[in-house]
Amino acid sequence: MKMRKFVLYIMWSLVLLVMISCHHEEIPVRSQDFLDQHFSQYAIVLVEVGEEEGEKEYKVWLTDGTKVEFDMQGNWKRVGRKKTGIPRELIPDAIERYVKKNYPHDVVTKFSKKDYGYKLELSDDMDLRFNHQCQFIEEID
Repeated sequence: MKMRKFVLYIMWSLVLLVMISCHHEEIPVRSQDFLDQHFSQYAIVLVEVGEEEGEKEYKVWLTDGTKVEFDMQGNWKRVGRKKTGIPRELIPDAIERYVKKNYPHDVVTKFSKKDYGYKLELSDDMDLRFNHQCQFIEEID
């Protein structure tokens, strides 16, 4: 039984290494730089190239479960990280202060750039919207 688990672990590791080596080159340099800056300790598991509203986009999954979406130029659009929350440096200070004051027991698990500004999801599944000046717009339960 232990040998079987070990063999499965080795096979999964090899598949993961092949996926990492095949997909890392597919994303734009700007996306690679973003991942190196904010998630350097995690490897890319999978890159999915698709289209949203007629524009090419990249969805990247990392070994810790983080999902980052990029536009065709490599600019980040959305970051999702359920386990530990979004890295602090990605969230504007005014939004971070608002969340700490009004939702002290929650962490930001998803953060997106939108046409109106920013949308974030908290660990209790509450969605918050902010304008481009980082002013609170609304709470969506």
